Amino acid sequence: MLSALLGTLLADGTFPDLDAPVARYVPGLIGSAHEGATIRNVLQMASGVEFDEDYLDQNSDINRMGRVIALGGTLDGFTAGLTAHAAQPGLGWQYVSIGTHGIGMAIRGATGRDIPSLLSERIIAPLGLEAEPYSLVDGEGVAFVPGGLNLTTRDHARFGQMIAQDGVWQGTRILPEGWVAQSTAASAPTPPGAIGYGYQWWVPLGSQPGQFTARGIYGQYLYVDRNRNVVIAANGADRGFREPAVDDANIAMFRRIAQILAP
Repeated sequence: MLSALLGTLLADGTFPDLDAPVARYVPGLIGSAHEGATIRNVLQMASGVEFDEDYLDQNSDINRMGRVIALGGTLDGFTAGLTAHAAQPGLGWQYVSIGTHGIGMAIRGATGRDIPSLLSERIIAPLGLEAEPYSLVDGEGVAFVPGGLNLTTRDHARFGQMIAQDGVWQGTRILPEGWVAQSTAASAPTPPGAIGYGYQWWVPLGSQPGQFTARGIYGQYLYVDRNRNVVIAANGADRGFREPAVDDANIAMFRRIAQILAP
């Protein structure tokens, strides 16, 4: 949902544009690996920050981050403590979960607000969710932005339907016009022949414009086909989610369901 929230903050002038440096709003990131990255870089997973996302390696950065949360540490401090670069910002693509928390830090710095209250005001309340969502927080009560937002499957789908309808829900525009198309286009510098990526949305190989997905570990998906007006929300607990071809098989299944529902 962070990409959607950011769209509303661009529309109201909180941020001048996506090329604003993240560290402009977070002095604590000066001297960190995020210092030279723009909001666009981080949204596209092109921040250049070196980060090991291997969930199966106990010593990876993603698992070190998990231990920070579990032991009552601060995610802001963890983010600011990352100093190694894998590439120059904007010149390479590498999925870096904690970069999303960096954007959250920038939003908090620019607005003086916490992420859950902003999400509630800008996205969740207008959608009228059926169940109150809750967020995972660190030792200081700061919401974990790269994940940890808990929604029911139906409310997950409700958000996806708003996205499929160009940011409009029951006649009310929630996201600025054009933001859905902009944020879901495969604009990130992913390698040739690889899966595409936008502003925190995945664009599977072979997708037509308007076909994209959000995905998370253990088989969490939000598949959107705007051309067919089909949204599929799926929760899962698949420990083999990183096995070869698992994601391809899931995407093929979603596409087939969409084709059957709207030939």
